[in-house]
Amino acid sequence: MKLYPGRRDLRLASGLILFSYVTAHLINHSLGLISIAAAERGLRVAVSVWQHPLGTLLLYGAAGSHIALAFLALYEHRSLRSLPPLELLRIAFGFGIPTLLIGHAVGTRLAFELYGHPPDYAHVVWMLWHSGREGRQIALLVPGWLHGCLGLNFAFGTRAWVARFRLPLFSAALLLPMLAVLGFLSMVKEVSLLAQDPTWVATTIVAVDDAQRIALVGVRDGLLAFYFGAIAAVFIARAARRWIEERRGSLVSISYPHQRVRVPRGWTVLEASRSHRIAHLSMCGGRARCSTCRVRVVAGEDQCPAPKEDERRTLSRIRAPQGTRLACQLRPLGDVGVVPLLSAAPSASHDSASGAAERDIAVMLVDFRWAQGQRRLLPHDLLYALNRFSDTVGSTTRAAGGVPNQFMGDRVMVLFGLDVEPIEANRQALRAATKLDRHLDVLHLQLQRELGCDTEHVIHLHTGMAAIGETGDRLTRTLTAAGSVIDDVRQLAALEQHFPTPHEADQVAGRMVRIGPIVISRAVCVAAQRDMQSLVWRELELPGGRRIEMARLNPASAGLTT
Repeated sequence: MKLYPGRRDLRLASGLILFSYVTAHLINHSLGLISIAAAERGLRVAVSVWQHPLGTLLLYGAAGSHIALAFLALYEHRSLRSLPPLELLRIAFGFGIPTLLIGHAVGTRLAFELYGHPPDYAHVVWMLWHSGREGRQIALLVPGWLHGCLGLNFAFGTRAWVARFRLPLFSAALLLPMLAVLGFLSMVKEVSLLAQDPTWVATTIVAVDDAQRIALVGVRDGLLAFYFGAIAAVFIARAARRWIEERRGSLVSISYPHQRVRVPRGWTVLEASRSHRIAHLSMCGGRARCSTCRVRVVAGEDQCPAPKEDERRTLSRIRAPQGTRLACQLRPLGDVGVVPLLSAAPSASHDSASGAAERDIAVMLVDFRWAQGQRRLLPHDLLYALNRFSDTVGSTTRAAGGVPNQFMGDRVMVLFGLDVEPIEANRQALRAATKLDRHLDVLHLQLQRELGCDTEHVIHLHTGMAAIGETGDRLTRTLTAAGSVIDDVRQLAALEQHFPTPHEADQVAGRMVRIGPIVISRAVCVAAQRDMQSLVWRELELPGGRRIEMARLNPASAGLTT
């Protein structure tokens, strides 16, 4: 348990404060579509917040810490090639913001503090219109907004609530800056008409004399020079560090199966791979959120520092064996040999960092079976029956909130929880199982009447963490879930001989219990917050030693029909 916020927490908190400021600014600009008076009223509210001593401390403290952390991250990144393209774009937008913001802040906030020039819209818009710098003000909106939106997507893009509201969030991200631009242009038009009245100009506009203008320009140029100097200093420090490391011989050798490279001590294995153009899969962009960059250390394990918290947590989740490390976190202290454990073939690395997400889901596996001793159907009749089965499962589960993602002839897998929280996902799965059981019973009767065949079904339900993404080649991509929950539900289906068949009864504690066609894990009941203590729970041991409690239930007797 962390007792103090880490660097990532501070970067996120400061970024949220700055994003709130930018959002308020865009909303104020949008009010210009109504009138400049409406925008002035909105601005007064914003000024009362951000020019309050606490608001000023939060805003400038967030800006200073965010920029300082960005400089530190830029210095620490040994190779920018290890970053995904969207991350590089976000960084470029971030470093471009101050080049536009400094001039704006000097011309508004500093001019108000030093010379009493009002920071109201009428004065600012008139100054921009009078100097022909309207385009600069519009351009000011772009990098800050895009940098913030990309940052929020990286921070929260895998959350279930974000997936649920992705379309309205994207619409808002696209619409708000457009409204702000239109509002600003509307205010420029209104001010240009008002400026035709000399009385309005004399009573509204506070002229800036030459001495004040020269002073403000000097402050602006000085701040820009300091900012660009700081960026240059970071790159000079990076170059100096590398030169010193090379002069001191503080390089480490990293041996891959078919190549050996030498990099400065302090580089991660992933940075070494990207710097020397060695194909190395990393779907989360080097944040220790996935394990696709994992390697096996085959030499020099004593030169590898112990995993930190993020890496240790990820390795624990995948039950990594001894010697397995994350390439994005491992910074060898000496010579090592590593073997990447996941292929970096084009089909594997096609997705971007945002192409896969981890979340808790409920999984339904539906088996369609033929009664023992059943005569074999003609191929076309079999295809007809399987299509009827697939259509029934697909339409029923979609209506209940599920996403069928694998149709395997007489077996269909359905995922719940791609856009809802785990509790609702498992409740959706339970409701879908109840409806599907009834619909498949009707299908069995129809197939018996039409084809003269006896069929039955079993519905398996389980829940757990899975990675959701697309797989396939470059032409055909399909939604796929991967993780222990997928393996478990398949193994449970294979071990079903431990349960009576759907048409048998089980004797428990001296009483006969009617057994239904739904096989459910206790984890589903816990996740859905459903009390099903009346069920007959049995513990199954899966290959590998994992144990899971399962029960076969009848929807009516378990209270699922309500």
